[in-house]
Amino acid sequence: MRPFPFLHHCLLTFLMFSGMHAARAELAPYEADGDTLHLWHLDESGPPFADEIPGGRPMVGLLNGARAEQEALPGLGKSVSFNANAGGTSGTSDLRGAILISAPSLNNGADDNAPAGFRYFGPDGAFTYEMVVKLDVLPKDSTQIALDLLTMEGDGADRIFNFRMEKEGFLVFVPLPHCGASGGAIATIPTSGPNKPDTEHWFHVAVSYNGNGGAANNLKLYWTRVGGGAVVANHIGSGTLSSDLNGLVGDLAIGNEAREFVGNAEAEPFPGLIDEVRISGVARHPSDFFFIPPEQRRNPAHVQTDAQKVVPPPEFDLELIDVLVDSSSAIPLGAGKPLELSAGLHRLDFDFGFRPESGDAGGSLQTAVDMKLRCQLEGVDDQWQETEVGMGLVFQALDSNNRVVSQSRFPTVGRSEGWKTTLEDSAMTRRVEPVYLPANAKKLKLILNSGSRDTTGFFAIDYIGLQMAGEGNPSLLENGVFTYNAYTTSPAGSPAGWHRGGSDPSIARMILRPDRPGIGLVDGDQQKFGEWTAVQTLLPAIQNTVTYSLVWYEAYNVIGGSTHRATYVNVPPGEYTFRAIGLTGMGGVASDELSLAIKIHPPFWQQVWFLPVVTAACVALFAGAIFSSHRSRSKRSMERLRFQNALEKDRTRIARDMHDDLGSRVTFINMSAALAQRDIERAPENARRHLSKMTESARDLIVAMDGLVWAVDPAHDTLDHLASHLTRLAEEMFRDTSVRCRMDIPSFLPALPLGSDVRHHIALAVKESFHNVLRHAGPCEVFFSMEFDGGRILITIRDTGVGFDPATDERGHGLDNLAERFKEIGGACKISSSPGSGTSIVLSCGVKETPGKK
Repeated sequence: MRPFPFLHHCLLTFLMFSGMHAARAELAPYEADGDTLHLWHLDESGPPFADEIPGGRPMVGLLNGARAEQEALPGLGKSVSFNANAGGTSGTSDLRGAILISAPSLNNGADDNAPAGFRYFGPDGAFTYEMVVKLDVLPKDSTQIALDLLTMEGDGADRIFNFRMEKEGFLVFVPLPHCGASGGAIATIPTSGPNKPDTEHWFHVAVSYNGNGGAANNLKLYWTRVGGGAVVANHIGSGTLSSDLNGLVGDLAIGNEAREFVGNAEAEPFPGLIDEVRISGVARHPSDFFFIPPEQRRNPAHVQTDAQKVVPPPEFDLELIDVLVDSSSAIPLGAGKPLELSAGLHRLDFDFGFRPESGDAGGSLQTAVDMKLRCQLEGVDDQWQETEVGMGLVFQALDSNNRVVSQSRFPTVGRSEGWKTTLEDSAMTRRVEPVYLPANAKKLKLILNSGSRDTTGFFAIDYIGLQMAGEGNPSLLENGVFTYNAYTTSPAGSPAGWHRGGSDPSIARMILRPDRPGIGLVDGDQQKFGEWTAVQTLLPAIQNTVTYSLVWYEAYNVIGGSTHRATYVNVPPGEYTFRAIGLTGMGGVASDELSLAIKIHPPFWQQVWFLPVVTAACVALFAGAIFSSHRSRSKRSMERLRFQNALEKDRTRIARDMHDDLGSRVTFINMSAALAQRDIERAPENARRHLSKMTESARDLIVAMDGLVWAVDPAHDTLDHLASHLTRLAEEMFRDTSVRCRMDIPSFLPALPLGSDVRHHIALAVKESFHNVLRHAGPCEVFFSMEFDGGRILITIRDTGVGFDPATDERGHGLDNLAERFKEIGGACKISSSPGSGTSIVLSCGVKETPGKK
């Protein structure tokens, strides 16, 4: 048994309690420092909620169902819930959502405004707005218009800013019309990883501005899960504020907006808990927040006031961020290596911008120098061109091969006139721009593009038309009017003729406005871009070489990032150099020159090697043709020679046969006639015998002549005629003999051409074999068969006669003649026999087309 169990248990309990206490001590509430302008812990059981700054402004109006004394993070006391309302319809502007304001009640006027002189930025214009939140429902599942965090919106000319979450999953800081600045910041809240929103954890939310009005990325947005072990706040995006806020005051509210007038109420309540709200007069460092251990926090960086600012010489580097080739990102660029592209016409988009020399962007962008960028594509541009930022509408004229022959880009940056809060509630503004159609234009292409990757914001159009100059002319575009139908009633819909594109097509969405839908871009991702495109064939009514008016209605709040874009279309093969440089407002050079070599390979027929190779190939083909022609002629000559040689052989064979066979028979007949004439009186019996032999010899002579005529007749130079001839030969030779002949000849054989020599040798070999049966086999049966397998003739002659022994035979059966005959025609003769078992002769010969015969 373990000694002192009670003491051991007490020690463990003490250690656990100490650890828990230490962990909770790390999440201590803020204490006001010299840069804190306002701090509300929201720990009270009800209003007023104290501002921890001496002389600060308490929040006294807890309205429309907002509830105090709710759960909070350990160590942070209590929080306030805004997931309630006092009437109205969720998702419309008449919802009276929960809210906490600085006045006792809401008022359609200035009575509920923050007091004059209320400070919400530091002496240099910098600020940080922050709080911790816990969601009851995720943004995408909420039913209200938006999810406000901290706002200063009035009912008249006192709309200053709105810091909120969007249902689409964005964190947004929007400078409103009366704040004296434009721009803003929008960023996508993480959708994965430890900082993904949920309804179980608390999240720290912040926006900071460094006081450098007009400098790129002077606004930063943060979203961080508390308790996730972060050592700095999670930076999710940046934006730009054109200048410092002007200090006007409106209705200060936490958890909603306080615009109270006829038809409009507090329609954007935050669906969850809010705690520990702080407004600072500096851009807090990402480590300078309560959830970071105190020893790891960095003090805020101060920016000099305008009176103290000394503009140092600007020191910036230009950075090439990306090159898009035909709207797709190019392969990673190697240092000092040219960008090599395949043959053809290409569209090139260059994304580039200023890169601070030091690691701290805020510290390096301390100047308010008016920076401009110029670029040039040597080989295309004759002079330097000014670049563009922001989103835009692009009008392109295409030829019959879909190549761009004319392009106009109409950029949008900042905020459109009539902009309120969202694309749905902002007024659409009419815009008219001239466009020109070249003579070879065959199609039109419209592109609504979100610009470079770090451009964020909102841009929508709900009508676009192309018309002749002058009021009242009809539009000549087919798909420029948007109406509600089965395809346009959700953000994921698509109107007829329009298609999504870009690295993130979901940025392009339908905008569901009260009167009619529109197409829009909602971009909170600084790493991607989206676009809408439409292509239309020119209608007969559209005339080339005429200037038209491109008319559209638009609403936008676009935050141009630090990245500029230069676009070149239909760049042909060749070697180019892209250059960019930064200039001050006085025309001085503010950066080193950026350059990138580009090589677009020519098509293969324009390559250096093509002409020599084609020339060599033509020479080779010509030589080959000559050689082939010569070879063909030689082959035909050889065939003619072989045919003539075969013909000569036939003539020689016929002459030999006539001399040997017919000559001997005629001689025998002549001798028999002389003997018969001699013995006709002296020995009549002998005369009759000689006449009988002469008659028989004459009959044999006729048969031999018939065979000779058959052998030389070209009409019989086919396989089927050969079979017929051999069949008649067998019938004649075995008629009236003691040998019974059985034949197996196919009923159908092709009329395959045979050489007369082949046919003659086969016929003589078969005839000689039949003679051997008659002379040597004795009374028996003989089996005669003929086969053809498509390339070879096979003849079998088998008898059941006396047979012989091939080993002891003295070759008196004419067998040597058979072998020699078939050897001459490329065939084979196989003979097998044994005494008492008969004899078998197998003759085989290949068959091919004979020269000169068709």
